[in-house]
Amino acid sequence: MNKVYKFLLEKPVRFYKAGQYFAEAGWRHKNIINDGDYELFIMLKGIAYIQIGHTQYTLRTHDCLLIPPHIRHIGFQGSPADTVYYWMHFFPSSSVTTSYVTDEIHHPTSPYAVNLPQQFTVKNFGRLILLIRQMLDSDNDETMTPLASDLFISSVLVELSHQFMTVINQDQEYTSRFELIKNWIRIHSHEKLTVDIVATEFKITPVYLTKLFRTYEGMTTIHFINLTKIKQAQELLLTTDLSVKEIAYELGFTNEKYFLRLFKRLSSLTPTKYRDAYAKTYLNNIEVDPTIPLPENR
Repeated sequence: MNKVYKFLLEKPVRFYKAGQYFAEAGWRHKNIINDGDYELFIMLKGIAYIQIGHTQYTLRTHDCLLIPPHIRHIGFQGSPADTVYYWMHFFPSSSVTTSYVTDEIHHPTSPYAVNLPQQFTVKNFGRLILLIRQMLDSDNDETMTPLASDLFISSVLVELSHQFMTVINQDQEYTSRFELIKNWIRIHSHEKLTVDIVATEFKITPVYLTKLFRTYEGMTTIHFINLTKIKQAQELLLTTDLSVKEIAYELGFTNEKYFLRLFKRLSSLTPTKYRDAYAKTYLNNIEVDPTIPLPENR
């Protein structure tokens, strides 16, 4: 069973360090033991092979791995070329307990409880990546108070916990059917999608499909399709060097002006301003990986 770590965030966790790593073909995580700090390892693309103690984990796009302190972890196999991931370290603000997916997790005893599984696939990556970019931008802005980084990484933990809890608490029949429809839309978000196309794929009527989305998502089918495409666009803006026009065509928009209007309506910013808003990010690779000293009063 997947191990779950419970943090109590009555006050923010303490940010230590973070960045975005670009791995070359054959890269393996170095052999290391964290000295009191937890590490979150979040995949953007490629594959990473991490062994924690005696347990091996294979991480793919949008997978998240929590690495606890005081235990050896190492790459057990080389990664393919163009593997990219976010990494971030933090110190807990209180004691941490562990358990598994049980009734105790379904019904947290504290409103400050944050449950993070050892390994988890992030469903709504757009929400998470925005918090991460805000955190990285804050950490690399010398004029920003350190408290901001503490609050942002705490928000990352809260978002991951929320997504995890949503998945395990959902009705299984709803999850297996409706999640399949939503995931299909996400996978095909680069294509020109309509309500009729999605309904035909799942052999249901467009009216019933929209009823499902209104019931479980509080929006129409076409709004969910557009929102999914814009979230994909936001991710591409923050993780690639593709131009706005290239991103529009990548997501099935043949009319760039319509894409720009839709993006601004759903994001409150133009694509260019959205990309420029979170430009400060510490990047590293095998050539640039400096040792960062432990903070005082950790």
